[in-house]
Amino acid sequence: MFEEIMNRIDVTKYSYKKLMLVPLIILILALLLLSTNYLRLGRPLNYGMELEGGTTAYIQNVTLDIKVLEDELQKNFSDSEIAVRKSGTEYRVEAPASIDSVELKDFIVSKYPNATVSIQYMGPTLGSDLRTQAMKALIYAFIGMAIVVFIVFRIPYPTIAVIFSASSDIAITAFLMYLLGIKLTLGTIAALLILIGYSVDSNILLTTKCLKRRGEINERIRNAMKTGLTMTSTTIAAMVVMFVVCIQTPILKDMAAVIVLGLCVDLMNTWMFNAGILKWYLLKESSKKKKFKVGRR
Repeated sequence: MFEEIMNRIDVTKYSYKKLMLVPLIILILALLLLSTNYLRLGRPLNYGMELEGGTTAYIQNVTLDIKVLEDELQKNFSDSEIAVRKSGTEYRVEAPASIDSVELKDFIVSKYPNATVSIQYMGPTLGSDLRTQAMKALIYAFIGMAIVVFIVFRIPYPTIAVIFSASSDIAITAFLMYLLGIKLTLGTIAALLILIGYSVDSNILLTTKCLKRRGEINERIRNAMKTGLTMTSTTIAAMVVMFVVCIQTPILKDMAAVIVLGLCVDLMNTWMFNAGILKWYLLKESSKKKKFKVGRR
């Protein structure tokens, strides 16, 4: 069955130049949307409360209808950004920094007098500091990844392809996060950092097998693809299970969703774009060697 699936999705059957266009077009669309958001809103994605600042109200010892409470809160405070989530037996109300935390608590207590309500407030300044540190972590991770990849291969085109694929994974995943309403939080930033590692793994596997192994170029790509798809599909399966099991735990659910989205994007970038770059490079090098041998004769 696995061989049948491999035969159906074998990228070596198609023109590598045409395949490379697909991830490039999607990347351009993603960058255009993220750039538009940045120019319009001052940020490419919607931030979670810990990155933007706000109030979290924890409600315990009561059973309530999440949708009803959320609608009442949004109507009373005239703010559609208020969200109600459930984690185990506890309910969590997330409100932006513009809403007074005391007023929020008083409103919840008036609706549920028997509930235990506690409030945690995070100011916009602290949220901004966390956002800056998180962005630095992503940048440093990219720099470290690029240095390691260059040291391993020391060949410009394959190295650039690996770095480009990892960068494209992050950009397109961020684009999908925006479309699906997944906010940028400390949890999803951690998921993006994990995604960089997975992306480099699959791309290094492909690049190593193509550059270091002998044999026909398409066969090398197919062998790498078998291993790479097995690795990625098992991780996707594990993350899907995590998403389902942790459906009521927002941080873990969003992390699982981002990793699944990112790995699907990585499949496209690795086996359509990076494989195409490597095939072009290897064909070019093979052509040079043939010309050199003819010239020597």
